Amino acid sequence: MWNRFTNLGDLAVMLPLAMGIAIWLLAQKKFASGLHWLLAFGSAGLLVAISKIAFIGWGIGNRDFDFTGISGHTMLATATLPVLLYLLTQAFSPRWSHLAALVGILMAAGIGYSRLVIQAHSLSEVATGFLCGALVSTSFIRHGKDTYSKAAGMVLLGLFFLITGQQFGQKAPGQDIITRIALHMAQHNKPFDRSMLHNSSTQLNKPLPLN
Repeated sequence: MWNRFTNLGDLAVMLPLAMGIAIWLLAQKKFASGLHWLLAFGSAGLLVAISKIAFIGWGIGNRDFDFTGISGHTMLATATLPVLLYLLTQAFSPRWSHLAALVGILMAAGIGYSRLVIQAHSLSEVATGFLCGALVSTSFIRHGKDTYSKAAGMVLLGLFFLITGQQFGQKAPGQDIITRIALHMAQHNKPFDRSMLHNSSTQLNKPLPLN
């Protein structure tokens, strides 16, 4: 069960959904909403990447809170699912849109909890991911004053089923890419990992020579 929640929150699913929302908004000429969504979502994604690069490359984390970087799964889900359900409900039954967003938040919380169950993240990492994602989704919803037709809602619903049907269970190489970037930037040939965070005697391999 929890693996299914984790799969739903994977970058391979959530990033296409987020981009689908942006394209859907822009196609309807909701340019302010589309730009708001892209900036907010992109900023949160950048923050996640920076936190992971800082730890993988330089060991910048927190031993007391067992923090090695913001949970990307949790952030992606908490940013995307409430907005997706909000927009769909705005198209079909606007008076239920905020309740739908709350359902999205609860689904994202389940994805965050799944990361704890499978021991992929610590509580601090999931909590910061949830907070980052919630800031994105609540900011978008608070400023959302657009109206949407039922026909547009059907298009968005179709995008949801298409993307999840194609991408569910797929694994995006996001962590591998971040690791390569971190090692290149830090000029190390071995990444920091969680065990090193709790071992004060940890020594990294010698840095790779600069080209």
